[in-house]
Parts: sequence; C-alpha cells; structure tokens
Amino acid sequence: MVNVVRVFAVMAILALSTVVQAQQYPTRPVRFVLGFPAGGPTDAAARIIAQALSPALGQSVIIDNRPGADGAIGAEMAAKASPDGHTLLLASGSNIAGIPAMRKNPPYDSIADFVPVVFVGWSSLLLVAHPGVPAKTLGELITYARANPGKLIVAAANPPTIFTMAQIKAAANVDILHVPYKGDAAAVPDLLSGRVHLLIGGTNLLLPYVREGRLRALASLTRTRTRPAPEVPTIVEAGIPNFSIYGWFAFFAPAKTPAPIIERLEREINAVLKRPEVQAQFDKIGLETGGPSRQELPAFVKEQLGSWAAAARDAGMQLQ
Repeated sequence: MVNVVRVFAVMAILALSTVVQAQQYPTRPVRFVLGFPAGGPTDAAARIIAQALSPALGQSVIIDNRPGADGAIGAEMAAKASPDGHTLLLASGSNIAGIPAMRKNPPYDSIADFVPVVFVGWSSLLLVAHPGVPAKTLGELITYARANPGKLIVAAANPPTIFTMAQIKAAANVDILHVPYKGDAAAVPDLLSGRVHLLIGGTNLLLPYVREGRLRALASLTRTRTRPAPEVPTIVEAGIPNFSIYGWFAFFAPAKTPAPIIERLEREINAVLKRPEVQAQFDKIGLETGGPSRQELPAFVKEQLGSWAAAARDAGMQLQ
C-alpha cells in the first residue's frame, strides 16, 4: 500500500512539475530549426512567422538554418533536441516524407521522433528553365529531352526536384542528368548562367527572375494554379498525370515535449497565421494556409509517407 501511495505521489509531483514548466514557458529564445538554407520558401515562411510570434511569446525567435542531406541534418538535430518547447522543426514534405522514401536507414523516425504542433500551409514550387532551353512548355521540354538524351541538366537542390524529375523521366521516358546542390538559392547562379538548365524551387525565389525574362516557368507543383503566377499551368495540366508530390510546411517538436507547451505553441502560431498582414506576406511567397489540424497531422504524415514512397517506387528510384 505504501508503495502505491509513493507511486501516486511521484506521478503527482511530475504532473505538477510539467504544469509549472508550461506556465513559465518560454524561459529563453525559441529556435526554429530549418533543414534548408536561407533564401528558399521554408526560410521565408519561418522568418515571417518568427517576427510575428516573438512578441506573443515574450522571447526572441531565432532562425537556425542547418542545410544539407536534403533537409535531414536539420530534422535530425531537432529530433534530438531537449523536449522543452524551445526547439521546433519547421519541416516540409521533403524532410518528413521525402527522406524516408529515399533512404534505407533514415536518421530519424518521422512519426516516433516528433510531435506535431501546427500545420502552416502549402508551398508553391515552380519548374523553371533557362531561356536557352528551346522549350516554352513542359510538353516541348519533353520533346526536346527525347531528341537530346543526357543533354539537359537539372539542379537537384531539394527532394521535390529529385522526385518530380524521377516522375517526369518515368512518365515521359526521357534522360535528364542531375547535379546536386545544397539548396535552391545555391543553384540559382548556375541556372542563370546556363551551366544547368532546369530547377524546381520556391516561387518566392524564382518568380522575380521569371518576371525579368531571365528564367522561364514551365509548370507549378501545386494542386491548383498558384496565386502569384496564375498563368503558369500545374504540372498535371502540363501533362504529367497522377502527380503526387506537393510542398507543405508544418511545425514539429521533439517527442515527449509536454502537452501544455504544445497547446500554447499551437494557439500562438495559429493566431499569427490568421493575421491579415501575415497572409499578405504569404501570398507574395506563394504559400497558402489551411490544412490538417494538429490532431489530424499524424494521419496526414502517414499518408504523405505513403505517397512519397509510392512515387519513388513508380519512378524506379533506388533507395540510398
């Protein structure tokens, strides 16, 4: 009987400690870990949210870019961080669903190592070509690639590029070479110079070059036409049926982060996402809010893991 009382006493003390910790949270700056470099859509979204969230939390919100390994380095770091709410991963489909689809032994478990906080929104990605490529549409690009096998080079700067090009190559039977880059921004100079011919990247980064005529937009990787560039057809409209890879963002915390802290973060971030000025900034970078709730996110992640794995299988990709 004494042992039972002791167990309940310990449980009560732990519960009280968690409540006190949540009430005091945050006690120092909050860190957003990103698996991608500055300049891309993940970074742009993180900075917009951080600026608006800091006053609500009463602490600075720091952006910690940890690029490399297709987003896996940052995600692994966040998974191993202390579960106290001071480190969050602003994840994308790339590092939550893409990495497990590309690797036999991913460095983290997208379900077990994270707890969902809030879904941010859907990102707009563009497939662009250097103007020297004699193609104004995706169909013309495929025709040119078939006539010139191995001549076109795509900058493989993120998992969506790798998966999308794999799907295009499988669907259209074309030979396009990949050159790896650490991020969209790192690939742009070589794309503008013509050293590489194709890139899939964030609308916020690439659309200004399209408007200037320095790049040509062939398709958007969105479910519907993107608001910043409604004249650009979706990749399904452009001729690739059954396309399943889309960009999205969500916040995750390390597993075992106390529920009261998760609830506070969900409440504060959702309030930020609803602000008109934040919505206006998101429109400029091609990010559309709305999506699964925190309670629905685990099922959404499982669905995405299946979609990316199926896309890799259908495209004949070999696990690394």
